[in-house]
Amino acid sequence: MKGILKSLISVVIGLGLTLSSANAAECKGKSESSCSASSSCSWVKGYERKDGISVAGHCRAAKGKSALEKKAASKKDMAKSNLSDKSKSLEAKKKSNKDAAKSKAKMKKDEAQAKKDAAKLKAKAKKDAAKAKKDNK
Repeated sequence: MKGILKSLISVVIGLGLTLSSANAAECKGKSESSCSASSSCSWVKGYERKDGISVAGHCRAAKGKSALEKKAASKKDMAKSNLSDKSKSLEAKKKSNKDAAKSKAKMKKDEAQAKKDAAKLKAKAKKDAAKAKKDNK
């Protein structure tokens, strides 16, 4: 199970790295209006750097997660949840088997005690019958 989880996490990380660069390419060259309309892109206003060079306004990948990254994270969370559910199911099954074994052992113990009690009653009845017979003579 740990191996599956590790490989799943590496796939998700790899996907995340691939998706972020794909997302950046998706935003490159868009106009301000189309950039603002996209949830995975954001518009950066033009500005002047400290060294005096002017930078024109441009579209770039949004700082938040893109839709693809959100989807990948959601799938990762679902996989973890499914793994957790399976683990809980196995634990419940083990507990159920353990409880069944305890119940079976208790039943055997109760049966043995019932046999002992029956044997004691039988011996007492035999003793009482012998005493009654002796008293009648």
